[in-house]
Amino acid sequence: MMLVDDQRLFREGVEALIRETGDIQVVGVADSGESAIETLENESPDVVLMDIHMPGMDGIKTTVHIKEFYPSVKVVMLTSFADDELIIRGINVGADGFLLKDLDPDNLTRSIRNAASGQYVLSGKAARILVTHIRELTLDKEQILGKRLENRGMSLTKRELDIAHLMINGDTNKTIARKLYLGEGTVKNYISAIYHKINTRNRKETVQYLRCILR
Repeated sequence: MMLVDDQRLFREGVEALIRETGDIQVVGVADSGESAIETLENESPDVVLMDIHMPGMDGIKTTVHIKEFYPSVKVVMLTSFADDELIIRGINVGADGFLLKDLDPDNLTRSIRNAASGQYVLSGKAARILVTHIRELTLDKEQILGKRLENRGMSLTKRELDIAHLMINGDTNKTIARKLYLGEGTVKNYISAIYHKINTRNRKETVQYLRCILR
């Protein structure tokens, strides 16, 4: 295997751990994406443990290069914290797994062996993020909005979600009332309730906040 990480103490710790296994060999160590690519020209690891956060050529860009020129090499990405966007990006560029650095030693070595045998490896937090993403693919935008608001401790009723979704689309109160067969006064009352629940002061601020949640 090969280890790519810009933190010297982490690299040395993982190397010491791997030496104790007896069946896994470290054939290369790099402190950047650029040096990882240079090392790969001379070494042929089965698995690359790749830190996602590195200056210059980060883990995502390095993985893209590896998968293009060394497609048989398994790349398992490492990160200190579970970031939804980075995990999805890493998987989209072809990473063969995603592990958090706080993984215990036995799970780390087991993950390296599993990746080498062709299995996809994920730490618990990364797996939960993927499950959530997959579930959201089966939901419409209104349902996704409701779920994401709930994750922030905000609960809108079905009717409030209907109205919030139409507000995001740019509908006026009059149009919302027509589409939902409500009076304009009733729509205004619902919108006031939405402001209160998500702690916004006006329509523009509310729409910006809701659109941000859906990104």
